[in-house]
Amino acid sequence: PINNSFSMSKQANTQAKKFSYTPTYDLPKIDKIQTEWNLKDLFYSSPNDPKIDKAVSAAEKKYKLFAKKYKDRSYTRNDSTLLKSLQDYERLHDTELDKVFVYLYLCKEKNANDTTAEQALNMLQQRAMSFSNEIVFYTLEIGKLPTARQKKLLKDPIFNPFHHLLHGIFETAKFSLSEAEEKILGLKSLTSNSLWISGTEKILGNTTIVVNKKEESLNGAMMEMLDAPKKRRHQLWDAISTKLQDLGPIAENELTAVILDKKINDELRGYKKPYTSTIQSFDSTEKTLHALTETVRTKGYQLSHRYYKLKKRIYNQKLSYIDRDDYPKRLPELPYETAVTICRDAFYSFNPIYGEIFDEMLTGGHIDVFPKKGKGGGAFCISTINCPTLLMLNHSSDFGSLRTLAHEMGHGIHAYRSKIQPILYQDHSTLTAETASTFFESVVAEKLIQQLTSQQKEIYLNTSISEKIGVIIMCIARYEAELEIHETIRTQGAMTWQDMSSVLAKHFKAYCGSSINITDTDGLSVIAKTHYRRNFYQYSYSLGAIASSIMFENCIRDEKYKDKVDLFLCAGEKDSVENIFKEIGINVSNKRILEQGLTLLEKEIETLEKLVN
Repeated sequence: PINNSFSMSKQANTQAKKFSYTPTYDLPKIDKIQTEWNLKDLFYSSPNDPKIDKAVSAAEKKYKLFAKKYKDRSYTRNDSTLLKSLQDYERLHDTELDKVFVYLYLCKEKNANDTTAEQALNMLQQRAMSFSNEIVFYTLEIGKLPTARQKKLLKDPIFNPFHHLLHGIFETAKFSLSEAEEKILGLKSLTSNSLWISGTEKILGNTTIVVNKKEESLNGAMMEMLDAPKKRRHQLWDAISTKLQDLGPIAENELTAVILDKKINDELRGYKKPYTSTIQSFDSTEKTLHALTETVRTKGYQLSHRYYKLKKRIYNQKLSYIDRDDYPKRLPELPYETAVTICRDAFYSFNPIYGEIFDEMLTGGHIDVFPKKGKGGGAFCISTINCPTLLMLNHSSDFGSLRTLAHEMGHGIHAYRSKIQPILYQDHSTLTAETASTFFESVVAEKLIQQLTSQQKEIYLNTSISEKIGVIIMCIARYEAELEIHETIRTQGAMTWQDMSSVLAKHFKAYCGSSINITDTDGLSVIAKTHYRRNFYQYSYSLGAIASSIMFENCIRDEKYKDKVDLFLCAGEKDSVENIFKEIGINVSNKRILEQGLTLLEKEIETLEKLVN
């Protein structure tokens, strides 16, 4: 999940005309654009569709046959039997199981009150955990191989298709438990983690607020607030903050439970730091994380302080935190149809393949566009093996929603291009995923800015800087707050929601500096944002945005670098994050290289300073 928007009120939209855009590419004609998911054609007719049980049963049969075939553990005795087992293990992933999971999840996201889908999903999780537990022994046994043989296998060209898989198994084995213990941890994950999170998200999805006698979705209102005029923004925030405080005790218990569950798992496995398991799941290293956080806390925070100092000078006063991105002038309204045209023009111009992917998703019911009561908050792209790629938006008629569409389609294009990989590597790390998404934000922004008037460019420049600070710098402040919350709960056993909010506000002050007024109430987003439930997910946005800035600058300098961009998008999960970036000439573990990724932001701040002067 990345971001979301909500339809702006009539009051918010009356001040500006609609933005018009003329494509520069000879865009092909397109069939009717769908604005809701076509789940019946892309997936199943309903959560009770007999095809679902048939697909799950087929997967269950494959798992049981695999377990029976290799239960004697003899497959590691020589290279020939190991290779054959790995080939069978790869085929084991060729099922519709993930497609069923995705379908039921999407039914819940579309309607939080879909109890049929919720029940089916919970039952599926239990059933799938039961038969997947039957093959837990397989990777555990491979992980026990002597170090010398592990090194030999990773150099053997015969095992080349499985080198990255084996490397992951060997690294994970350092923190693996016994087969029985692994099964227990898997079985308890639903009740100790998943149901806590889905319960809170269900409450948030069904919660409404009343502003000016009009009932609105809480999730939608939180994002409308970011682009609403000042009076409207403060009306929304007053209602939102009151509602979030009402929900505070629920989120407090949920977050404490989720964090303590992680603490227990980490201690059992031997992870010393709260974020280590996340880094491992991202196919990355602590060296990259530490280089990133140090870069942002130094040069990055200096840039955000500089920007907010400029904003204080523009307004001749300190701004409140919710007004930090404000600007005296506003951009016009930008309808969804225009946003689609801008993205089509940008994608086709960069690489026609990307435009064709977008068209397929637009016309095939792959994108659910507008907010409604009961629909989940935020925006996301979801894709996995043997499953269509889908996007969820909560679109509003503003430029922020255009950025969200570009961002999520970056994920979508990445997912499509990754399908060229073998089935084991069609997924991708969260770190490379967030690079693809922010890269396509830049591709769309470049097209857009060419058709803005001088005054609109000034306003858009403010927006661009605000968004980059939000993604690159604020996300590290959020990461630091999340780390402090985890460490506090680990040592003290619990935290109140008020203390969690206070910690987040403290780290907001660190990145904003003294030019913005921040109170403890400004940290209430810890209650609502799903990211704080995802265990250090947020730093991926920052690394992705910095890396994509480097990639985009390379494209500007050299048109041929576009080929390397596609090489990156097609890499899937074939290697570690660091190696995938090295293949296109970027060392993301090098602080000096990461600092270069902040250059574009610095240039934009300098330009805005000149305009203001």
